[in-house]
Amino acid sequence: MDVEFRESNPKTGCRLPAMIGITLVLMFVTITVLLVMLVRNPELTQLVRDILIITLAIEGLFIGIAIIVAIFQITKFIRLLQHDIKPILKQANETLSTVRSTASMVNENLTGPIMKIAGTLSGTIRFLKMIWPNRR
Repeated sequence: MDVEFRESNPKTGCRLPAMIGITLVLMFVTITVLLVMLVRNPELTQLVRDILIITLAIEGLFIGIAIIVAIFQITKFIRLLQHDIKPILKQANETLSTVRSTASMVNENLTGPIMKIAGTLSGTIRFLKMIWPNRR
């Protein structure tokens, strides 16, 4: 399997600016020719004007419809927030309150006494080590 390595052509980097320049010149020439045609032919100018007015009116109609649809979607979203999300958040808040009270009860009835017993036992062991230092 033969693999050929081609050296990159240094002129390929110049193609993009040249293509952009040619495109801009062609656009300028096209616009100039169209403007000359429109100035010399008033009927064509009126036709183009009428077509553009109709196109802009249809575009405005579509934009108005899109705005109305967006308003309806926002209204549906607000209803969703009010009727579905709020009860879920309320229930989550109640659950969190229950968890807090359960943790407080466990702390008072289980963890607190265990800590007291552990502290007393640790103090007793320390006292016994002070009395009999060689015994373990």
